[in-house]
Amino acid sequence: MMTQTYMLFVREVKNIARDKTILGGRLGFSIVLSTLIGVIFFDVGDQPSDIATNLSSHFGALIMVLMLGMMGTAQQSLLAFPQERPVFLREYSTNHYSVVSYFLSRLTVEAVITAVQILASCLVSYWLISFRSNFGMFFLNVYTLAMASTALSVALGCAVEDPKMANQMLPILFVPQLLFAGFFVAPALMPSWLSWARYLFALTYSVRVALVLEFGDGCGSETADVMCENLMKSVDADPD
Repeated sequence: MMTQTYMLFVREVKNIARDKTILGGRLGFSIVLSTLIGVIFFDVGDQPSDIATNLSSHFGALIMVLMLGMMGTAQQSLLAFPQERPVFLREYSTNHYSVVSYFLSRLTVEAVITAVQILASCLVSYWLISFRSNFGMFFLNVYTLAMASTALSVALGCAVEDPKMANQMLPILFVPQLLFAGFFVAPALMPSWLSWARYLFALTYSVRVALVLEFGDGCGSETADVMCENLMKSVDADPD
């Protein structure tokens, strides 16, 4: 199985090397949008957090970076398998490789591409916005969210045959995560019979981790500390 996975991985790398436009497009997409977000939220991380508008803008910047990381990697992953389905079925039917080998190689390639894409995005947004958290932890949080989104995209892509149908199903990946993450409506205000569903989505955990990393060590003054603590409590983010 390892030999099959390795050979499929090499083939995927060669395909990317032949057609660099897809990789260039993904990197360009991330860099352009990260720059736009960074310019709009320029230096909000350095603003005093004891002013409500500053703290709200800081929180908004975090959410935008997380949403970009989640959405920016999903579409290509979602469309990849429906486009390659005929080739996969033909090669699998002739016992060229196993299903496990194919998906291991596919996810490995996506993991590398996603790492490069998220790193480029974080390098731009982190410094422009002046986030306070450690860069390594910041990158790891966004990358983990992106990989969770990629895995869901691959799973959804396997469930449909038509790439157009896969594209139409993309909101299924994102809308529930946005609704349950806690930044549009506080978890305490969600219906009790439905609020448990937020634990199913990676964005819920990523938002909490981002808030703890950014505000968990204090916000510069007693008033700011109270405001930051209330913000973390509103999404059930516990520094402990």
